Amino acid sequence: MNKPNLYQRANGLQRRDAAEILEEYGHLLQWHGNANESLLDIGCGSGDVLIDFIVPLMPRNARILGTDVSEQMVRFARKAHFDRENLFFDTLDIGAELDSFLSSWGQFDHITSFYCLHWVRYQNVAFSNIYNLLKPGGDCLLVFLARNPIFDIYDQMSRSSKWTKYMTDVDKYISPYQHCENPTGEIEEILSSVGFTKYQIQITDRVYVYEGMESLKKAVQAVNPFSERMTLELQEEFLHDYIGVLNRMSLSKSCCEDGSDFKFLTPYKLVVVYAAK
Repeated sequence: MNKPNLYQRANGLQRRDAAEILEEYGHLLQWHGNANESLLDIGCGSGDVLIDFIVPLMPRNARILGTDVSEQMVRFARKAHFDRENLFFDTLDIGAELDSFLSSWGQFDHITSFYCLHWVRYQNVAFSNIYNLLKPGGDCLLVFLARNPIFDIYDQMSRSSKWTKYMTDVDKYISPYQHCENPTGEIEEILSSVGFTKYQIQITDRVYVYEGMESLKKAVQAVNPFSERMTLELQEEFLHDYIGVLNRMSLSKSCCEDGSDFKFLTPYKLVVVYAAK
């Protein structure tokens, strides 16, 4: 998750969902249309989703801050978008203490987050921080995974003697809602406990198809949190074993008559939260 060049070329699923979610739910964000309006994006990655899908919805001259826990992502985003006015990037761990960040940047009128919050282990801390980062009357649109086969694959591979030493902290990289029977109820309880009184939660079933082996490999490499612990040779072996688990889960289909390549189906549950302070 520290590979911005690769991530920007392999985040087709994230871009598709951001576009569709904003088309369906973007109207909920209450823009004020004044020169002091501000937006914080949490988990901006390389910055392309923020620039391509969120910024076009915003009033002109609004102040925009993209943040990510990865310093590499932030450096990449700053370099890629240095020429844009009123656009800034900074590091932020939304699951950690906020005092220094708040003293530097203050509160925001709006907060967005796409494909980030499922990586945060302590959800109550993340949502409490989001609440505290909002101005009174501010609102947020948050999109994250409840369930995804990638988390089951990580879990299975971590039990293998071949990979276990590289994946000792695998629980950090599995959505807190992966095995939750009632994610809506759990999220609602967290939202209420941190102070939100106005919110709506939608959980949708979605499918993304990776057309071909190389497409899948690039997507896995772009978000694999364990690869930096491995040699390049081991990273290739990891991908090979990863695809083997996918095949055993019946999530692949031949896409060529000669069986030389495959398409990979990814069924998942996506959470969409809108909340106002």
